[in-house]
Amino acid sequence: MPASADLTAQMPLFHRVAIAGSADLRTAQRITAGPDLFTPDNDAEVRFLHGSGIEDFPRDVRFQACFLPSLVTPDWLGALTRLNCNYFIEAYEGLDLGDLSPLRRPYPGPQWDLLACLSTQSAYHLPIARKFVTALRRRNVLDDKIAPTLEIAVQEAFSNSLLHGNMEIDTSGHLSMEKFHALEQKTRDRLADTTYGRRAIILAARGLNDGGVEIFIHDQGRGFAIPAKTDLATMPGGESTFGRGLSLIKTLCHDLKFEREGRTIRMRFSGTGAQISLSNSLETAQPRPLPRAADKERSQMSARSSLSASAAEPAASPVEDSPQDTPDEVHQAHILIADDTMISREIVASYLRAAGFTNLLFARDGNDAIEQVHRHQVDLLILDIIMPGMDGYDVCKELRSDPAYIDLPIIAQTALEENEGRTRIFQDGATDLILKPLNKSELLARVKIHLEHRILVKQLRAYRDRTQSELILAHDMQEMLIPRPDYYRPIGRDYGLSISAAFQMSSELGGDMWGLAPLDKDRLAVYLVDFAGHGIGAALNTFRLHSLMWSDGDVLNDPGAYLAALNVHLKRLLPVGQYATMMYGIIDRKNARFQYACAASTAPIIGRNHGQSFEFLDGSGVPLGVTADAHYDTRETAFTDDCFLMLYSDALIETPLTDGNMLDPDRLCDVLRNIMTRPGGNSDLASQVTDYFYDHTPRELGDDFTLVTLQSQREA
Repeated sequence: MPASADLTAQMPLFHRVAIAGSADLRTAQRITAGPDLFTPDNDAEVRFLHGSGIEDFPRDVRFQACFLPSLVTPDWLGALTRLNCNYFIEAYEGLDLGDLSPLRRPYPGPQWDLLACLSTQSAYHLPIARKFVTALRRRNVLDDKIAPTLEIAVQEAFSNSLLHGNMEIDTSGHLSMEKFHALEQKTRDRLADTTYGRRAIILAARGLNDGGVEIFIHDQGRGFAIPAKTDLATMPGGESTFGRGLSLIKTLCHDLKFEREGRTIRMRFSGTGAQISLSNSLETAQPRPLPRAADKERSQMSARSSLSASAAEPAASPVEDSPQDTPDEVHQAHILIADDTMISREIVASYLRAAGFTNLLFARDGNDAIEQVHRHQVDLLILDIIMPGMDGYDVCKELRSDPAYIDLPIIAQTALEENEGRTRIFQDGATDLILKPLNKSELLARVKIHLEHRILVKQLRAYRDRTQSELILAHDMQEMLIPRPDYYRPIGRDYGLSISAAFQMSSELGGDMWGLAPLDKDRLAVYLVDFAGHGIGAALNTFRLHSLMWSDGDVLNDPGAYLAALNVHLKRLLPVGQYATMMYGIIDRKNARFQYACAASTAPIIGRNHGQSFEFLDGSGVPLGVTADAHYDTRETAFTDDCFLMLYSDALIETPLTDGNMLDPDRLCDVLRNIMTRPGGNSDLASQVTDYFYDHTPRELGDDFTLVTLQSQREA
């Protein structure tokens, strides 16, 4: 991540803040305008964007904060996973952060990769640990392998902070059944009491440079006295569930500490490799002080430096030599020579000029070298190790700490005979090492090979950037084929339906596509397509199919005939071996029926009796584009006011879950039944199924994921 001492120069011109669902705008304005969210020097304008559902917020827009509705529901908790934002705050009346503010601040170092601020009332009823860990996996902050351990520790620590911190419930002593019931009643009383129920609790995480993750849990309770040696066995409540919980956490994490007089639990978990942080440019670490060189090297440096103290500098800017008649890119490179001895600089420069290198720069010491690198587009640095002030070791470390110079070739030169010094310069970031006195042929050979490598890397990056920009354009075009909530929700209301959907490509481009087509005032057509494979080929095929879908208007009313007509067109267009699966159906509200035809699609699901029973419809049929004479049957089933229809791509049922199994029909029915029977389960059904899927799968999907639900508004 880029490090900068001047963070204010990177502040955005305005803050984008998401207002989710029924989140109170006045509370959001109070928090953003006061000292609770942003640091006092970050006074950029705040722009609010409202969305009635998670899909209403554009995926390509990054939000500095998201305000969730008061008494957060499980469906809105899914925003942690699916919204492009790192800070989630429940906008409830009476929110007062006190010493926890501002939320967006270093603590120290990078700001949070994910932060959730909830009221006691909401946090007590939410599966916060599972959703929080899932969101960290989706952000690539932690490895899938440590996710289960981290979830257990977060759940245990969060429960302790909630019950013993915010609610100040004492569970010491023997926990009998009688006491259990008394605690249960006390918990209900505390949740209803604004003194306890409206306290804030914060769960925050950030990735560490070693690949691990650090978790902070802040409560606003009374705290506790921390033993000097943090001996968990002697902590208050050591004989209670509280003490046992902390002991469990200690065994699960790499390091456990307590701050704010016991009102903050900090846990560190070691990682398995380098992590990728999704924090934006504001969320960067401050540069650390750099260590100085050894005293012995300093004395050697001073002795050498005194020999040329009175010598004049030949040039402090590029030497104005005449360029070669036909200069190539290698010889046009800018080379910086950093050495505290003038004669050493001139020897290196003379070798380079004789070989045709004309763009030479000079630096007298380490500080001058850093300044020259920042001022000019340096392509290669020839660096003496022993220099006054900032030596070569420190120059390497400072340059490598800045991502802009992480791959700048640095050829170190030294007269040191000890292997320790030579090894250290590589550890600090040097690319290559040559020994004094210099050998002209060796110097020129190494300069040339490193410059050729740098030019090749630049060309590859330019090609990658151009390809990436084209992929982004194609990605945006493909997403335009997928209906947005502001399109499909009004259509659903016209037909007495509540429609929700989720869509995620497994790579830059995908092969899934779904859509709607109003046929008349009573009938609504819906389709789902899945082309074989993903990437550029599958995306091109979706464009081909979309251009054909409405060319045969006469057969739109007959699903079987419609698929047959599409199949004939695709057979002529698709290369051999490429095909698509598809479901095309018509919901007839007047006659309470669903007519459909399938081409080897996943089985559509009809839920009946308010989610008490489920029917997997027949998805069989010849894939589109395989043979021109394929026939497709039009099938029919009842679709009454107590029904819902669910369409999905095969990623839902063919992706291995974290327990090694897949989402078979029985398990899928159990998931749907559990969602439909809990409070608020009928709302935004696709989002809730998607949240369950994300909770139980690895963060990298092997196939495109699409899920669409259509429910009678009476049912929803």
